[in-house]
Amino acid sequence: MNSMDTFDPDRPCRVHDGLNDQIIEWSPHWASMYREHASKWDEGVVAWDGLLLDGWAPTVHGHSCGH
Repeated sequence: MNSMDTFDPDRPCRVHDGLNDQIIEWSPHWASMYREHASKWDEGVVAWDGLLLDGWAPTVHGHSCGH
């Protein structure tokens, strides 16, 4: 998984929620809410919508969430 420091919420990908140890398919439709409400929780970890996002990976289609 890639660091949340390189995460681009405008691109589809998979994110890992460390709190619940689950993979979530990220939707770019959530980007504006992410920008408004996400906060840094720890090094490489972002708190958002009750989740602790600690990594992301490209989707199977080859699209990437990174810069």
